[in-house]
Amino acid sequence: MHWAVIGTGAIGSLMAVNLRRIGEHVSIKPRHTNHSSISIIHNAHSYEFSITTLPLTQPTQIFAAVKAYQVEALLQELSQAPLPEGSSLIISYNGMLDNESMIMPERALHWVTTHGAYRHENEVVHAGMGESWLGWAQVERASSSRPAEVFSALNNALPLLNWSPAINQRRWQKLAVNCLINAFTVIHNCRNGELLQHHLQHDQLVVAQEICWLAQHRGVQLIPEKLVEQAHQVVKNTANNFSSMLMDVRQRRQTEIDYLNGFVARQSAVAGRAAPANEKLWRQVQAISAF
Repeated sequence: MHWAVIGTGAIGSLMAVNLRRIGEHVSIKPRHTNHSSISIIHNAHSYEFSITTLPLTQPTQIFAAVKAYQVEALLQELSQAPLPEGSSLIISYNGMLDNESMIMPERALHWVTTHGAYRHENEVVHAGMGESWLGWAQVERASSSRPAEVFSALNNALPLLNWSPAINQRRWQKLAVNCLINAFTVIHNCRNGELLQHHLQHDQLVVAQEICWLAQHRGVQLIPEKLVEQAHQVVKNTANNFSSMLMDVRQRRQTEIDYLNGFVARQSAVAGRAAPANEKLWRQVQAISAF
């Protein structure tokens, strides 16, 4: 199969080198480049990738691990020309968009992961082993069979991959855990593990309760206490790490807070109920990251 990885972020780069490692044909579509190829170093080995451009001329599996605020522009760009028959889009991002159901292509797949990675110049480091889940983005397709070749390649490249007919449940769980960690690391300007010193359990529980109400309103069942437990486990497992949101703030980049706590606050209001704890975190991070 031909694969096109969108962007050169940490997770996308990690997937690109691992797909290449198992013998897949992989090219990369960077946001900006004046070169005809890109080199990525992983485990002391240099991988060379050709540059791909749109529109695509042959069946291609597109893997896009992007920031939430890049999703709408990417989907708009992909919609400019029909993808060749046999192509698919695998997309992964933190948080949720207000208009997802309207803009997500019918045959798009969501990929949710707990793998950790970071980029250092042109090197990608696999910082934490995890597992991933793949499922159809559109609820109407949830019961459809999995795309066998795509699933097999992704699983071989970066195991363990699970097929999930209920991928929306996984996405809500990940959104919740991010909401319970990222904003707090920005507010306290600390590593993940240092959150334990700030005794945030009550505040996190209130945030989780608001998320669970909205999730239930959308047909997804979550338990606040379990979400807080999951967040604490992630904090312990990644104690020495800085959250991606804190790194974005420190490097004066746009954060994804609008698609995490901001999403919960906005969509709760639309559903007729306030979410003041998430609203407060949303506004605090906006104020800290304003530049």
